[in-house]
Amino acid sequence: MQLRITAGKFKGNLINTLPTLRPAMELVRKAVFDVLNDKVVGANFLELFAGSGAIGIEAISRGATQVLFVEKDRNHYNLIKQNLNKLGMTDRGTVRMMLVEDFLTANQSPYNIVFADPWYEDILDITGWENLLTENGILVIEHSSDKEPPQNPNLRIWNNKRYGDTALTFYTHA
Repeated sequence: MQLRITAGKFKGNLINTLPTLRPAMELVRKAVFDVLNDKVVGANFLELFAGSGAIGIEAISRGATQVLFVEKDRNHYNLIKQNLNKLGMTDRGTVRMMLVEDFLTANQSPYNIVFADPWYEDILDITGWENLLTENGILVIEHSSDKEPPQNPNLRIWNNKRYGDTALTFYTHA
């Protein structure tokens, strides 16, 4: 299966995915970037639970300076590396194979934009995730629309979109 990049420098290019993944639909990926708009340009971007890397690759296409992909599965890790290589993006994308929980403990750098698609998590605890964000940073969580968005007393929800069974919740510092 392949996904099409929806906009930017690499618009129309295809990236590979695996049957075991549930990649963000094109409509949902487009919606994420319609809300983020020009905030992506020049951004230091983090994609957690990266899967195929579609969101981070789309961010590079739309002008993100650097993207860090965090993925625990070796097959998915290799897929992201292959997709970055295929598009000549290896200078702007770094892939780490590790659990998100371990990354949260080890991380020392704040990001302008953090995207997380933890569909397999029943309840996502985003306590402490505010430390991932720069002062004006944005956290985007993709989750099932039949579940309430995760809460964090140090973050406030500033936008929420629904697309069928998918919801996007956008947070900033409280």
